[in-house]
Amino acid sequence: MKRFLPLLFLFACQTALAGWDGVDESTNVPISMSTSRPDKFKRGETVEVFDYADRNYHEVEIEHIRSHGENVKYEVYDKDMYMERVFIMNGKHR
Repeated sequence: MKRFLPLLFLFACQTALAGWDGVDESTNVPISMSTSRPDKFKRGETVEVFDYADRNYHEVEIEHIRSHGENVKYEVYDKDMYMERVFIMNGKHR
């Protein structure tokens, strides 16, 4: 049983740190927002995003949030790349 406790702890941590997956609309490269509560995002908030294109975290400020079919469209300003970006996030979380 003691051998399984570290595995259980690791699984619990990964689940808590799981992000909300989507893609960058212009490049179609996957991104992941670091959150467990995407329904709480509001315009003007800064959130952390993992960008699989450069394998780095970026801070983005949310400018607009819109429904996009079954998904959610986020227009953001990437504070690390100094540019506006659009993310299409999987699933309707609003």
